[in-house]
Amino acid sequence: MTARLMVVEDDSELQELYAHMLDGTGWEVEQMHDGSQALARLQEFVPDVVVLDIMLDQMDGDALYRHMRDHPRLAEVPVVVVSVLSAERCHELMPVDSMTHFLRKPFSRQALLDMVRAALDKEDE
Repeated sequence: MTARLMVVEDDSELQELYAHMLDGTGWEVEQMHDGSQALARLQEFVPDVVVLDIMLDQMDGDALYRHMRDHPRLAEVPVVVVSVLSAERCHELMPVDSMTHFLRKPFSRQALLDMVRAALDKEDE
């Protein structure tokens, strides 16, 4: 089965970069421009992994993350948090569980692929 990813990033250049990094993986990737758009889409679509920036327009990533964890249908969706903030700082901003992975910007294509694969593997456990 093909994995379905949701990438939530408000910077259009970074969105293009992520799309390029994820190209050729066979995964289906949906791109959202902000937390509000992602939240609306999550009402009808449950991805296998969400790649989530913390600092977003409309609704911050931590608010979207909290909503996901509070919603029974979304609570177990693995999240890869991408941020310029350190993992420690992200831990201060948001509750963290075993389905949450952190990737500090900037990162390589391989680091992103490894992190998404780890999140997918965790989901299968």
